[in-house]
Amino acid sequence: MTDRISRIRGTAARANAPSAPSSSHADLRRAPGDEALRTALGEDGYRLLGRHRQERGTALGELADLVCNTAREADRLHGKLRRHAAHVRDRLDDTLNPLLDPAFVPVTGLLTSTGHTTDLHAARFAQQMNQLTLALESYQAAMRRTRA
Repeated sequence: MTDRISRIRGTAARANAPSAPSSSHADLRRAPGDEALRTALGEDGYRLLGRHRQERGTALGELADLVCNTAREADRLHGKLRRHAAHVRDRLDDTLNPLLDPAFVPVTGLLTSTGHTTDLHAARFAQQMNQLTLALESYQAAMRRTRA
């Protein structure tokens, strides 16, 4: 059993689950906003989006900038949700630690407001992904019109 270092409080959280290997695929995953853009546009379309974004003062350039900013905000919110989830997991790990004396384990206020806060972070992230979908659809419609 290995000790996992808490990213939030810097304390060692003893978990029954093994720590992730250093070559974990979790680090290789793209953020969801960026991944949504690459999936919808393909690699060529993604590069074209970057070129359009450089065209300041044009409608297509501003729309491309909006799409990129919306994706970046979705990625930021996803990171915030992941950090919050890690904090909640660490709190539970500390509470459910079999090495602790059960007499000192809190029985009330275990998660305090973390459940509500998690719901808020998840809802805000979902809302941002919906906004990204709408902005991306607008960009793709504008692209079709410029080609026609």
